[in-house]
Amino acid sequence: MKRGEIWVAGRAGNKRLVVIVGHDALTEQRDGVLVVPLSDVRASTIIEPTVSDEDGSAVGIAMVPRIGEIDKSYLVERQGRLSPESIEALEIALRAVLDM
Repeated sequence: MKRGEIWVAGRAGNKRLVVIVGHDALTEQRDGVLVVPLSDVRASTIIEPTVSDEDGSAVGIAMVPRIGEIDKSYLVERQGRLSPESIEALEIALRAVLDM
């Protein structure tokens, strides 16, 4: 589980895509992982950018204001990794939302 990876998270009938945004070393040490959920029904904004995978395919809108920690057991299946451009857009959105 590495920063920038896209995962299916959830249980039974309640699953969604998330992106890991926590520091890799912190993720290794904790039972939880810091994630941003993805949506396919929202409009993209500076704090909720559209993100794509390494192949350039859009995977959704990163709902950065909904950043949170989930237990690693909720991560069901790795779907890929964000493109470098999407990681940069996500970092900008995180800084804006967290006022950093």
